[in-house]
Amino acid sequence: MQQGRILKVGEQAVDKEENILIFFGENITEGLRPYSVVQSIDEPEKIELSVGDKILFGQQEYQVTYVGRLVNQNLQTIQHTSFVFSDEPQDKLTSSVYLTPAKLPDISAGMTITYC
Repeated sequence: MQQGRILKVGEQAVDKEENILIFFGENITEGLRPYSVVQSIDEPEKIELSVGDKILFGQQEYQVTYVGRLVNQNLQTIQHTSFVFSDEPQDKLTSSVYLTPAKLPDISAGMTITYC
């Protein structure tokens, strides 16, 4: 189990119609900040997500249904992934984690993210 913390939620990072959240580490470029959630993971090199794992946004629990082939490498190096909240993954993206239920979590700066 690894934990991180949300440092900032970009002004345009949450769109209830898109059902996707884009996370980056603190070294995110200025151009991406408005559209992203900035996180800091305690030990990113230890993250190894797979189908069946859980991710908690605070106390809100989600089940991993798909892990793109670039996800673990991106999380370990730049703390980046896109979380897609969808019951039926279609057009699976290589840098995305697909989660159920298909509902965006309520997120805010200071919230703990648990990868387990």
